[in-house]
Amino acid sequence: MSIRRKVVLSAVAVAMPLALIAVGSGVASAGSGFSGNAPGTVSCSGVSGSVSFKPPLTLTGGGTSVKAKGVISGCHASNPSVSITDGKFKAAITSSGSGCAGLAGGTTSETFTIKWKGDFGGSKAKFTSTTVVVKGSTIVTNGAGDEGFELPNPSNEPNGATATGSFGTVSSSESFAYTNETAGQFSSACGTGIKKVTLASGQLNSL
Repeated sequence: MSIRRKVVLSAVAVAMPLALIAVGSGVASAGSGFSGNAPGTVSCSGVSGSVSFKPPLTLTGGGTSVKAKGVISGCHASNPSVSITDGKFKAAITSSGSGCAGLAGGTTSETFTIKWKGDFGGSKAKFTSTTVVVKGSTIVTNGAGDEGFELPNPSNEPNGATATGSFGTVSSSESFAYTNETAGQFSSACGTGIKKVTLASGQLNSL
């Protein structure tokens, strides 16, 4: 056998195991599903949950510790390979602590953590959570007269929010979360102290 033929056969013998390793790795990766940051952007048409105040929010005080939690639904991702079936959020909110009057003036900082469930390329995926830091919110009213929050506060735009993790891009679109109480109902409840309000509707506009 010629030296050249021996060299060629040796090269083939080395290449075949490497090829098998590569194929095997690809199958293992595909079988385990996608894990990491969801690419592109996402918009959601539904928000529900609650906001709690400690100590209870009154006309002139309370609400130094404010937390929100809930579910985001009706989500559509810009990347056609991504399908979102569920989004759950938690938020720590900083307010003035000067009661309902202070809250009406808007919050100063809000940090949201959003956990996503869904598929990537038709297979169940493990998406990294999104962390969104919002430069405050302002009080708004929807068409039904219910009070809610606009995020970020328009006075802090542009660059009113930052995001990391899945869908780590923030557009200039505002997001909204509305309670099921009118301004009059909210004001009346402040007289006795508000421990919690319900978030009944809203939308997340493009992370």
